Order: sequence, then C-alpha cells, then structure tokens
Amino acid sequence: KMMSSFAAVQALHTALLLPSLLAIAASEVSAFSPTANIRENQKLSTRMQSSPAPLVDVAAVDTNDAHKQRKDRPLLRRFGRGINERIQNSKEGHNRFGLVDPFTSDETIPCLDLQCCAGGGGISSDYENSSRGAIRNAYTADVGEGGGVHGRSSGSGCAIIRLRGEDAASIRGLTNFADRFFEGVDDDESKSSKDIKDVGVFRIANNVHAGFDKDVNGEGKMQVLYTKLIPGKEEDPLMLPLEVGDLVGAQSLRHAHMGMRTLFDVGSQITSAVLGMDSVSASKLFDDCTLGEDCERQSHDSMTPDKADEIADTVSNSYQRLIRYLKPQQAGATAENDAAFWPHADSTFLTLIPMSEIPGLEVWCPSSQNAESFDLSQRGEWVRPMRPLDDESKTGTDDSEEDCAYVFALAGEFLQLLSDGQVPTCIHRVIPPRPYGPAAFGFASEEPYKQRVSAPLFMRPRRGEGATLNVSSDLMTMPIGSEPDVTMPNQRTKGLYFEEGLLEECDEMRVWDYMDCIAVPNN
Repeated sequence: KMMSSFAAVQALHTALLLPSLLAIAASEVSAFSPTANIRENQKLSTRMQSSPAPLVDVAAVDTNDAHKQRKDRPLLRRFGRGINERIQNSKEGHNRFGLVDPFTSDETIPCLDLQCCAGGGGISSDYENSSRGAIRNAYTADVGEGGGVHGRSSGSGCAIIRLRGEDAASIRGLTNFADRFFEGVDDDESKSSKDIKDVGVFRIANNVHAGFDKDVNGEGKMQVLYTKLIPGKEEDPLMLPLEVGDLVGAQSLRHAHMGMRTLFDVGSQITSAVLGMDSVSASKLFDDCTLGEDCERQSHDSMTPDKADEIADTVSNSYQRLIRYLKPQQAGATAENDAAFWPHADSTFLTLIPMSEIPGLEVWCPSSQNAESFDLSQRGEWVRPMRPLDDESKTGTDDSEEDCAYVFALAGEFLQLLSDGQVPTCIHRVIPPRPYGPAAFGFASEEPYKQRVSAPLFMRPRRGEGATLNVSSDLMTMPIGSEPDVTMPNQRTKGLYFEEGLLEECDEMRVWDYMDCIAVPNN
C-alpha cells in the first residue's frame, strides 16, 4: 500500500514538486507559501480578523470560462456575500459561559444517533438510529421565535453525532493516529520525524497541496498536517505525504483509514437525509474518497513529473487534517485575541470533527428573537458543543456496548446552498485552552499544559464533470420533518436563508464550480 523505501518516497516528491516549481517560476507566485495554502484551504490565518476580504474559502476551480461563471451567476455571488456578512457579524457576539442564563450546548445543539458498521457488530440491540426526518430537523433552521430543537437559537448548523461499538472504536483509532503523529513529530531523535518536518507544504498541482507546517504563519499557535487522499478500488486510499505512514506505522495508518471511512459514512447519511437524496445522486455528488466512475488510481510507477495533472485528478477533493494547538503565549489573553481559528465557514457539505477531550471548538448560535437587533452582540451567542448531559454511557477505551464516541458534524456552504436555505452554514471558531494561571498564594500551577489535537475531515463535492446537479432528479425537497418518499412530487418549503431563484441558478452546473462564483472577492 505504501512505498517501503525512503528513496522511493523522495522520488515521488520529486515527481510532484518539479512541475510545481516550473509553474511557480513562470507565474512568480510562491505556491509553497503556508499562508497561501491556508487561505485557499482552511482559513487558518488569524490575520483575517481585520481583513476586508471574504472569509469563505477562496478556492479556484479548473474552469476555462471563469469570467462567464461570475457574470452569469449573480445569486451565487450574493450567496457568498451573505455568508461573509454573517461571519463578520458573529465577531461581535460573545460566549457567556458561567453567566446568567446563557445558551447551552444541550439547549441549542441536537444530538443524533447513527450506525455505520455493516451488521451492527458490537452495538446493543436497544440502539436505534435517528430517522432521516430527525436528522433533517436537527439541521433545519427554525423560522419561528424559538422553542424548537434549537431552543432559543434558530439553529447553528451543528449537530453532535453519537456512535457506539465498532463505530466508536474506529473513531478512537483515528484520534489515536493523530496523537501518535504528533508524538512522532516531537521525537527529535527519529529519522521519520526529521523527514516529515523536511517535507514542508508542497504543491501537487493547481490548488492541490499536502505536507506539514510546524508553525503556521510563524505565529506559534498551531501545527497542521495537510493530507491528500488518492482513492483505491479495494485497498485503502493512499495518503500524502507518504512520510506519515513511516512516522506512525502501518497499523496506526490502517486505524486512521477505518475512522475516516466511518466519518465519510456519517457524512453521507446526514447529507442524503437533509437533501432528500437517493444513493445514486449521493454517489455522484459526494466525494467520499472512493473512485468515481471511469477512474483509475495512479500507480507509483506512473507518478512522473509529466503526469502531475493526472495525479491531481485522482486526488480526492475531500481531505483530512491533523491540527495541534500550541500553548498560548499569554495566560491572561482574551478569547477574542487568543483565537487560533477566527470565525469562518467551510466550503464543504459537512466538516466532521471527532470530539476532543480538550474543548476549544465554538459554534455561532443565532438568536431566534434578536436576529435583527441593531446591537450585533445580541444577535446570538458562541456555544461550545459538549457531550450531552443526560448521556450516562461511559467513555472508556474498550469496545463494550455502553461505550460511545462523539463527532461534531458542521454544515458547510454546499449544504446550505443545496438545501435551498433551510440549513445554515455553521460559523465556528477555535479557542485553544489557556495556560493555568497562578495557583493559591501566588505560586505557579504545576499542572502540565495539555495541547489540543483535532482531526477534522472535510467532506466536499466531487470535482469530476459527472458531479453536475440536476435539481429535479437529485434533490427531492420535502416538508420539514417528513420522511423521504420517492413517490411524492417535489415540494419546496422556504427556509430561513431562502433566496428566490438561487437553486434554479445552480441547476445543470458542476457543483464544485459554485466555488468560482461564491468566492470571488469584491463581487
């Protein structure tokens, strides 16, 4: 599955990097800049707090008629501006932890039960999946004055997914992989540690990057492993950079792939339920790291400099990231000043994040009653998703049927778009834990600082020409809360973020091309 020798790995990187270097020399633009890669993919830069540019992903697409796309899709451009405006407004909001009557996770963020393992191995017979209607309700914004599944909020676009048995074990395997990776990075005596640090962030082809950034933007706030996955037919996907496998070992890498498969399954179930899609449409549009029709994975021998574009075409548009949040430099810094990720939205269908034992993720929960308040700080609250209070199942490390794992599932821009405004894009940020302050009598705390590690998976549309939306056949829109019925005619209900004519403007268009319209600066 992986190249066994370091020489072979280096040969692959040479093959991938050479065309990139030539392109860079021609354009006089450094595609290896961590900042450029971050802005393109994941909006890690904290500089964006003061930037007037849109905070949504500026992800260029490989179309030759980009100008025509911008000109002919005014509603898509307005859609992008609307999300950006909500992101900007959320910055004026506050979290109110510990204050009187704040929004809470239990009140505003629904919890769903899902099952992914075939045959239900290791799962209690009393365990039931949430229905498609319940999934749809959990993500649909409340149009009224609150009191629904989101409490006093109209809905954040975030739900907590509870998994058990083998599914939970696979998620733990993924988080253990993340921990093992950073433990390996810290082993300065290891050759594999040196190799991964030497990789840097490299460009495979236009807008396709991978690698390891040991200090994002030189700000001392986080380290990020950017992976790319090349799907296989029967075998596990090939993970780039290949040095990751050398660092963590084959078994840990295998566990990571099992966890990613579970997350892709969860993402497909949620997105299909919310959009009313059947399996054919879902397979056509969702990039779940499987080969699309008429696709073949590149063999190692074929990864030569003259085939960089072919290699890029086989890389999954969905991707995994490993992020370690470093110790904040100032113990007394405010949440706003100490954010590692500033408020942003993801250009995905869903972003799936295994719950870390160390909190940090916060989601924006708009207020149902004060959504139009002139005081922006009253329009909503930042809420930290937490394990449900009424859940008595343990979080142990074995695979007993009481054991469970949690995943945060955050709606991305594509879910809001294709739900015709019924589902809000989840605006979120990350506030890493602060260092312990002085203990009693002024002595410093002896508690060691624990760095937060996160392993988000970003589920995006396929890039292929076949991933073209047909509104009438792919989206079976239905009344809120109803179960999908293939015999019922299309019925559309106006969501809280409904835009007249927007979905029709997207019809018969490759889904990934929407990004070219949504993310045009100053449009």
